Amino acid sequence: MFSLDKIYRPITACPFQNNETYCEVEPCEALKPYIRCFWGTPKPITAESEATHGLVIPDTCMDIIFSIDYTHNSCGGFFCTVDEKSYQTMPCKNIQTETFAIRFYAWTAILFSDSDFINSKNRHFPVDKFFPNLKICLEPLLFDTPTFQGKIKIAEEFLLKSLDPNRINNDMMNALYCMISSCGRAKISDILNYTAVSERKLERIFNYNMGISPKAFSSLIRYQLIWQEMMSAQKFNVHDAVEKYGYTDQSHLLNDFKRHHLITPKEAIEFAYKNR
Repeated sequence: MFSLDKIYRPITACPFQNNETYCEVEPCEALKPYIRCFWGTPKPITAESEATHGLVIPDTCMDIIFSIDYTHNSCGGFFCTVDEKSYQTMPCKNIQTETFAIRFYAWTAILFSDSDFINSKNRHFPVDKFFPNLKICLEPLLFDTPTFQGKIKIAEEFLLKSLDPNRINNDMMNALYCMISSCGRAKISDILNYTAVSERKLERIFNYNMGISPKAFSSLIRYQLIWQEMMSAQKFNVHDAVEKYGYTDQSHLLNDFKRHHLITPKEAIEFAYKNR
C-alpha cells in the first residue's frame, strides 16, 4: 500500500495542544501508515465547568473514543465516522473521566473493521457496530490499565493482530493521491483519468470504504490542507492560497473555510493558539 501518511498529516482545531486535557501520541512504526495517532487525557480529570467546550473539525479521520468513568466505575465508547462540518463538545461536569481514543485515517479504518462504511458519514455509532472484537477484547482492559502508555501498548497489540491490509482498494488509494498531490483542486474528471475507473465505480468504492463521495472527500482534503498551511506558515497569504487551492477569489476561499470550520480563519488561528 502506498503510504499516504508520508505526504498528508491531518490536524485538529488545536494542533499545538498537549496537556492533561488532551494529548496525542504517535503509534509504533508498523501502524503509522494506518493510525494517525492515539489521543485522550493522560490521566483522569474532572471538568470544572460545563461552559468549557472543544471544537471538533473535519480532520478526514475516523475515531474510536473510549470514556472511562471512574465516578461510576464504567467504561464505554463510540465510533465517529468522517465529519463534513465542525461541532462543539461539552464535558460532563463533576464526573471523573479518562479518555482514550484511536484516530484512523479515513481510508484505513476499514482495514480493522468487520463491516463496510456505506452511508455512514457525519454520524456516531456504538463501537461494536463496526468493531465488535475490539470492544470485547480491548474495552475491559482499558479500565484496569492505569497509564496512558499502557493503554496504547495493549491497543497496538490488538490492532496489529486485527489489521487486514488486503482490504485496501488500490483505485481508492490512487484517487486519494491525486486529490492530495493536487491540493484538493483536482476535478472529478481529472481523478477519473488518473485512476482509469468510471465515476460510478469510484463512487461505490469511496462509499464502501469511507461512507462519503469522492467529490465531498476531495473538498475536505482541500480544506484540511489550507488549515495545515495556516498553522505551519509564519504568515498565511490568502491571495496566494486562492490560486494554489483553485478558488475563484478570496471570498470563495474564506466562505468555504468557514463552512467547514464554523469560524473565520482569523478566529480559528486565535482559537488554536489560545488552546495550546
